[in-house]
Amino acid sequence: MPIIINKTYAIIALALLCCLNVTQSNASEVTKADKVKAAIVYKLSKFVAWPGKKQTLALCIIGSGAINSELQKINHKFSRGRRISVTHKIHSAPLEKLCDIVYIHNSTPHVVSGILQKLKNESVLTISDSENFAYQGGVIGLIRTGSRIQFAISQSATRNASLSINAQLMRLAKVVK
Repeated sequence: MPIIINKTYAIIALALLCCLNVTQSNASEVTKADKVKAAIVYKLSKFVAWPGKKQTLALCIIGSGAINSELQKINHKFSRGRRISVTHKIHSAPLEKLCDIVYIHNSTPHVVSGILQKLKNESVLTISDSENFAYQGGVIGLIRTGSRIQFAISQSATRNASLSINAQLMRLAKVVK
C-alpha cells in the first residue's frame, strides 16, 4: 500500500508542477519555465518503463540554450532505482545506441523530424518543447499554455518505442492518438 500512496503523491506533485506559473525573461538566462521543464523531464522518467532492465538512464540533450544547465542538475539523480546520466549530443550521433531519453530544444523543424525518423521504432523516450512535437511523432511534447506548462503524450509514438507510460500520468496529459 505505501507504494501506491507514494505513486499517488508523485502524480499529484507532477500535476502541481505543471500548473506553476512561468515567466519568460532574457533568452540567455535560465527562466522559471526552464526550471519547470527540467523538473518535469525528471519526474516523467519515474512514470515510464523501458523494455528490459536498465541500471542507468542516459538522458541526451540535443540543442543549446539556458535549459541545458537545468537539465544537467538531473545528472546522477535516481529515478526508480536507476541512475540518470546526462550528456549533450549532436543530432547526428547514434542516439538510438547512446540514449534512453532524448530532450530536443532550440532545433530546426528539419532536425527534429530527422531525429524522430531515426528513433521511430527505438526504445527511446523523446521529449521536446518544440511546437506540435507529439503530433509529429515525438513521445512527449511540453506545451506552454499561457503561463502554464502542460504535456501531450503520443500513444502511437509510445507504442512504436515499446515504452509503457503509467496510466495515472496518461490521465494528466493531453493524449494524442
